[in-house]
Amino acid sequence: MDRAALAARIQEILKTRDGRASGTVGRAVAGEGRAVEGVGRASRPSELLDVLGGTILDGLLGACVVVDRDYDLSFRHGHHLVERYLGAARASVGCLPWFLEDRASSRAGRPCHSAGPLGHSAGPLGHSAGRPCHPSFLFFDLETTGLSGGAGTLAFLAGFGFFTTSGFHTRQFFLRGYGEERAQLETVREFAAGYDAPTLVTYNGRSFDVPLIDTRYQFHRTRSPFTELAHLDMLFPARRLWRRRLTRDEEPGSCALSAIERDILGVHRVDDVPGFEIPARYFAYARSGDARGLVGVLEHNRLDLLSLAAVMAIVLDMVREGAEAARDRHDCLALGRLYEYLGRLPDAERCYVAAATRDGTIEIELDRLARAESLHWLARHLRRTRRFQAAAEAWRELSEIVGLDVDVRREALEALAVHHEHRAKDLEAARTFARRALDLAHDARHSEDVQHRLGRLDRKLTRGPQSPPDSDIPGW
Repeated sequence: MDRAALAARIQEILKTRDGRASGTVGRAVAGEGRAVEGVGRASRPSELLDVLGGTILDGLLGACVVVDRDYDLSFRHGHHLVERYLGAARASVGCLPWFLEDRASSRAGRPCHSAGPLGHSAGPLGHSAGRPCHPSFLFFDLETTGLSGGAGTLAFLAGFGFFTTSGFHTRQFFLRGYGEERAQLETVREFAAGYDAPTLVTYNGRSFDVPLIDTRYQFHRTRSPFTELAHLDMLFPARRLWRRRLTRDEEPGSCALSAIERDILGVHRVDDVPGFEIPARYFAYARSGDARGLVGVLEHNRLDLLSLAAVMAIVLDMVREGAEAARDRHDCLALGRLYEYLGRLPDAERCYVAAATRDGTIEIELDRLARAESLHWLARHLRRTRRFQAAAEAWRELSEIVGLDVDVRREALEALAVHHEHRAKDLEAARTFARRALDLAHDARHSEDVQHRLGRLDRKLTRGPQSPPDSDIPGW
C-alpha cells in the first residue's frame, strides 16, 4: 500500500472513531434490534431493560442503561433497619473530618483533619432518587471484567448509593457494549456533578475502584470526576476495629466486606453471585446478548452498596459514642486502636483504660489478649506522657497476665527494673525485675543489656545509699 492509500485509510479510521465518540453509535443502539458493539447477538433493548429493570438515558456522548432501586426505612439489612443506619449517619457527621484524607496526605500515609465542605445535592438525581440527606455521602462500588487492572479492565457496572429522607437509594450505570464506555463514563460524570462536594465512600476503593475508573477516564482523555472528591475508604477503619475479631472460616482475620457483613452486620446472603463468577457472567452476556445471568450481579452490587453504608454508619457511631458504647473488652480495645490511628490520643487512652479494667464478656482467650494489648499500649502511652507511677502500675499488671507473649513480658519487666532503679529508688526490686527479664532474654543483645543493668545495680547496692549517684543515665 502506497503512502497516499495509507493516509486515506488512516483518515477513514479516524472518521469512524470520531463518529463513535460523538455518540452516533450510542444513539443508534436505542432502536429496536440493533446490536451494540462488543456484544455478539444482542437482545433487543426493550428485552434488556425488562430483564435488568432499567431505563436508557441519552447523553451528549450516547446512551447508557441506568438501574434505580429504593430501600425504604423499614427495610431490614442484618441486625438493623435502614432507618437505624440513616439515623447513625446523621448523628455522627461531626466525626467525619477525623477520617477524611486528601490525595497528598493519603500517599504519605498521614490523616488529613481538614474535611472540606459537606453539602446538599445541587439538583434532582432522577425520577425515583429523591434528594440525598445532608451530608451527601456517595457510596461507590464497581463490578469489572477482572481484577488484574491495567487498560484492559473495564468497569461494566458503576454502582452508587446514597441516603434519602425516605431510605436508601442505589443507581447503577451498566455498560451494554465496549463501544458505549465513553457514554457510560460521561453519564457517571453528569451524575456526580449533581452533588455539592460529596464525600465518596468505598470499601478498598482507594486501592482498586477509584484508580481503575480514573484509568478509564484517562484512557478516553477526559478528567475523572472523582479526582477532587473527599474520599473515605472504610477498609482501613474496619481493619482497625475488627481484624482480630473476624477469625472464623477459611481466612482468619479477613476483613473482606463479606466477612464484615456476616460477623458484624448479621447479613447472610442467599443465592448470591460469588465475586469470581462476575466477569464470566458479563463475558457470557457479551457473546450472547442474554442478560439474565446479570440480574444476580446487579443485586450483588446493590447489597454491597447497602452494606457499605451500614458499615460506615456503625463505625462513625462507635467513634462518636466512644468507650461507653463498646459491647465488651475487645470492642473497647479496637476502638482505642482506631482513635490512635486518627491521632485522638485522649480518646484512645480512655478506651484502653476501659479495656484493661472491665470484665470480659467474650471467650477467655480473646479477652485475655485484648486486656494484654490494652495494658501494653496504656503503659507506653503513660510513660511517653511522663506519668511514671501510673505507667509502672500498668507494666506490673501486664507482667502478671498468664500466657503473655515472651517479648512483651520481658519488655514489661525491663520497664519495671528501670522505674524502680531511677524513679522509685528501690534497688532490690529493680534487681528482682532485671533478673526475671534476664531469664526471658532470647538473644545476645537483650541478654547483654540486662546483664549490664544487673552489674550496675550490684555496684550501687555494694556502695550503699550514701554513695554518689551512678552517672549512667538510661534511655527510657
